[in-house]
Amino acid sequence: MKTTMPIGQRISRFLEERYVHRTRPDYFPELAVFGIILILAVWPVFLVATALETMR
Repeated sequence: MKTTMPIGQRISRFLEERYVHRTRPDYFPELAVFGIILILAVWPVFLVATALETMR
């Protein structure tokens, strides 16, 4: 079955159902996961920078 709803409207509806209609949203778990992803993404950059610095 093919949907006729545009992707922008689908995203807007998803975000609205997920965040707007909550009485008291819990942002901490999502913030913690975002922090872990950020650390995992940035950590290799620091490792490479350290390795290049020690090779000088």
